[in-house]
Amino acid sequence: MTERPPGVPGAVELPVPGAADVRVVLARVAALAGWAESVRDCLDEEERARAAAFRYDSDRRRFVVAHCVLRHELAARTGAAPGALRLGPPVPARGPRPKPRLEEHALRFSLSHSGDLVLVATAEREVGVDVEHVQDPAAAEQVLSLLHPAEIAALRALPAADRPAAVTTVWARKEALLKALGSGLFRDLSVDDVGAGPVPGRPVADWRILDLALPPGPSPAREDVRAALTVRVTPGEV
Repeated sequence: MTERPPGVPGAVELPVPGAADVRVVLARVAALAGWAESVRDCLDEEERARAAAFRYDSDRRRFVVAHCVLRHELAARTGAAPGALRLGPPVPARGPRPKPRLEEHALRFSLSHSGDLVLVATAEREVGVDVEHVQDPAAAEQVLSLLHPAEIAALRALPAADRPAAVTTVWARKEALLKALGSGLFRDLSVDDVGAGPVPGRPVADWRILDLALPPGPSPAREDVRAALTVRVTPGEV
């Protein structure tokens, strides 16, 4: 894990084995809130409107930090100014949201945030990333019932105390896959078996799911969070 260049102070790049073109950057909202306020002019009109629409300051702060980190990471990889990047298509008022893209660059990206954590993945191919806090037992039970039959069977076989963390691992893998595919949660969650064991499954041809190890931080601790990445497999990769 390496410190990022000063464009995003304090952000950390996570290792992605076997995918040199893929970068995943971890940032913390509390640490970057002041920085984000100082550079928030890079956000476009739609992003500012979305930020202003949040009811709670904590949600607004998380959104602003996440999108400032995203724009500065994209700028570092494309050479463009953060505020000059055009992200599209527009977010619809209703219905499924199209997969966000850079309008004038081939670079692909994915953004996820949970609590104090922000993850940004960029790649020269389709990519999806997700970070999740470990769910409480009641929430984990609700999620479990929506999953693939093989996932449900494997998770039910675990001791009850271990189940919430395992369900969250599956959920992060599944979210990362759906983001990479561009379908989001409009794809039936019971269709794809992403694996409930220590090694992710490979339910969709030409796509690879990887678990991401996050460095420990002040809060939450590493064991309270799960994160996953999905990338399209390029010719020659396993």
